[in-house]
Amino acid sequence: MLNNSRNFFLFLLTTSVILPKWILTGIYFDNSILINTIFNIGDIQYFPLIINFSDFILNPSYIESINENKILPFPTYGILIHSLFYKIFNIYSFLILEIIFQFIFLVIFFKSIEKIFIDTSHSLYFCALIFLLISFLEIGLFYENNRYLNFFYNNLNQNLGLRLPRPLFTGIIYFYFFFILYSFQEKIKKFDLKFFLLISFLLSVFLNSFFYYFINFSIFLIFLSIKYQKKNIFKILKNNKLKLLTVLLSFVFLSLPFILQIIYGEQDYSERIGVIQLNLKQKLFLLNYYFSNLLRFESLILIISSLILHYYLNKKFYYIRKEIEKINIFFYFIIVSIISPPIFFLISPKIVSIYHFLDILSFIIIFYLILSFSFICFQKITVIGKFENKNFLKYTLIFILFFNNIFVAQKITKIHQTKLVELNKIQNFFKENNFVNSNKKLFSDDLIVMNLWLLNGNKQLIISDGFTNSLKNKDIELNFVNNLKNFGISTLEFEDILSFGQSEIRNDLIMRLFTYRYQANSLFTYSKISKYTANFSDKILKTSPFRAQSQIMPEDEKKRIIKLFNKIELDKQLLSDLVVINRINTLKNLKIYNKDYKLVFSGKMYDIYTKP
Repeated sequence: MLNNSRNFFLFLLTTSVILPKWILTGIYFDNSILINTIFNIGDIQYFPLIINFSDFILNPSYIESINENKILPFPTYGILIHSLFYKIFNIYSFLILEIIFQFIFLVIFFKSIEKIFIDTSHSLYFCALIFLLISFLEIGLFYENNRYLNFFYNNLNQNLGLRLPRPLFTGIIYFYFFFILYSFQEKIKKFDLKFFLLISFLLSVFLNSFFYYFINFSIFLIFLSIKYQKKNIFKILKNNKLKLLTVLLSFVFLSLPFILQIIYGEQDYSERIGVIQLNLKQKLFLLNYYFSNLLRFESLILIISSLILHYYLNKKFYYIRKEIEKINIFFYFIIVSIISPPIFFLISPKIVSIYHFLDILSFIIIFYLILSFSFICFQKITVIGKFENKNFLKYTLIFILFFNNIFVAQKITKIHQTKLVELNKIQNFFKENNFVNSNKKLFSDDLIVMNLWLLNGNKQLIISDGFTNSLKNKDIELNFVNNLKNFGISTLEFEDILSFGQSEIRNDLIMRLFTYRYQANSLFTYSKISKYTANFSDKILKTSPFRAQSQIMPEDEKKRIIKLFNKIELDKQLLSDLVVINRINTLKNLKIYNKDYKLVFSGKMYDIYTKP
């Protein structure tokens, strides 16, 4: 009965987090289920991968005439279940899995917390309160865009929220790992084979879903082994050589998909996602910058606060050692999250999107502080005990959370009202004109429209997200230039699209086509610094090496692509049948002079051109 009551509460908590946004978009806007899904699911960038992987297409090009490209070296485990469900339930799979994954997450999250708080009610309060905190922070940001509010909200939401696949999927593995590590001290003594086989499985999932967790947790295991067994660890490993070999082989076997993807993957894709080769000078620069960053005021405050709390908890609550040791696990992970990045920088010949290491560190410190303060409060504030035999407080928290999220959803839908209305019109246009399960080719600069096109069963995209295709860079350039040339624009207009002579950070179109290919910061630039405009050279040299999002196309690259535009001969196989332009994106000033295309829809945000 107790488990049923607990699970019912956690299910209500799940629905209070998820349903408000679906209720608002479904009732108030009467959108297509496709539009509601695109709008409500976090990070639609993964949709094309899910769609293609559901059909066992591992080398998506989105162009029928280009099919000899290599496979995507993309971590697949994080979206594997989504791909399987999409094959069965189609568009409804996203909502189904959002509910299922969030409920599983909350059950595991609760169980890991219950081991610390012991009291079931306190553990349930904590689960509800941390989601209430996220909700209140989001509401606060509507009224004041404070950088500290942003910092706390982003860290909590990105690690406890609904973004696909991280943390929606990886969050489950993350907290389950902590849950099983509570017994690590006991299991390492006898080197429990089942326990370490489970760990090898979890590490392989991390490796092929979010490898930064794999790095941190691998080092964490070494840290805990040394801490708990000190010099005995070598003896334990020596006495269990066969078991250790079994664990290692199981990990290699489970990691084979990742290994094969790296070996046979498209190299241009690796470049697009920001993989950088490091020399010794760059490694030393990176290490110096990293440790300097740790000494910043904000970083020091967080680290020192966690140290003080760790000391206080172990001093004040020594009589409940078992519970405190479990909280200490999270503190030890802070230490590991500090030392893991420099270890990785020194050992690895390559890096990619290393800002994730800082995100991991920030979250674990914030979570540890919230967890520790909550533990102290539940120990000290006895008034909570008055509610322990009643459900009033628990369900009041659920009620507040639900209506908080209704308010948040209302605000968000109001902000995006124009977009929602027009996207619904585009969807109706697709259906009315038989752009469903078609072989037609779409040209669009808008990721939402690209996804809507694919979700309608259409296969071909002239330009697609560089993150989700396995095309070579030259093919991406050719497809793009070929169609702009076909639209009849001039060289000057094309130069304007590329921002020739006036550098631009995170040009939407360039980011969509090439993702992180043109990374430009103090650690790495695609071209020599002299190839960037003078006003941006200084900015680049002052930009953090952790800012992979700083994307600036150098002027020599622009010249090369402009030359390609001027010389290219049109390939009729790669011309678009339909054009949808977002008027607030990079192509907002695009004019289509080719009379083969007719303007059939013009809204506040989108224009649609089609061939009669």
